[in-house]
Order: sequence, then structure tokens, then C-alpha cells
Amino acid sequence: MQNIIEFIKSEMAARGMTYDQLATYTGMTKQNLWLKMNKSVAPNFETIKKILEGLEYELVIEKKQAAGESAENEDLKRFFESAEEEQVSYECVEKLLSAVGYELKIKTHKNEQNVKKGIDIY
Repeated sequence: MQNIIEFIKSEMAARGMTYDQLATYTGMTKQNLWLKMNKSVAPNFETIKKILEGLEYELVIEKKQAAGESAENEDLKRFFESAEEEQVSYECVEKLLSAVGYELKIKTHKNEQNVKKGIDIY
């Protein structure tokens, strides 16, 4: 899939829409909209959603077709890799996972029973 900014720009071009017109539909200023669309700083999710709504699109979440638990584990692995790459805060990751029915838990690699028996230490 193409980059979201490229999609928005191509949609504007296909409609013959100017930044002034899209700014009116989004409630943003022309200058702010232009900066969000043309600078190397990635616009936040709320801004992209607002721009897409101005173009009469709606963002929806669809679950990818998974081939069982192993595919789900791979999805989670990619999620954490992306979160690390994008330097997303712990709290943000926790909220995102919670919103889709997951939770973060802290687990030790030590055997809890052995720790309690004094065989293993933390």
C-alpha cells in the first residue's frame, strides 16, 4: 500500500482539489495543512484522520486473515518491532494492546517455584 501522504496527495490531484479547499473541509489552516503534507515530520493519527474525513473517507480497522495462533504471534512480533522502531512509549503500547483485547504482563525467565524453594534466585 502506498504511503498515506502520497494517497492523500493523489486523491487531491484526482479531484483537482487545492490545499485551500481541503483546509476548508478539515477545519485546518492552509499553512498548517501544507506543512503536514510536505515536511518530513509525520503527521499524527488524529491529523491524518481529520484530513481523510475532509476527503470523505473513514478509517476502519479490519483484522488481517490469520492462519492460526502462529500468524497471530508473528503479528504481535511485528507490532513490537514497529513500536520499538517508532519509539512508541510503554503507556501507548499498553493502551493500544488493551484496546484490541491484549494486556502486557511482566514475567520472569526464572522458574517461580524454584525461586520459592531457594533453588533459583532473582
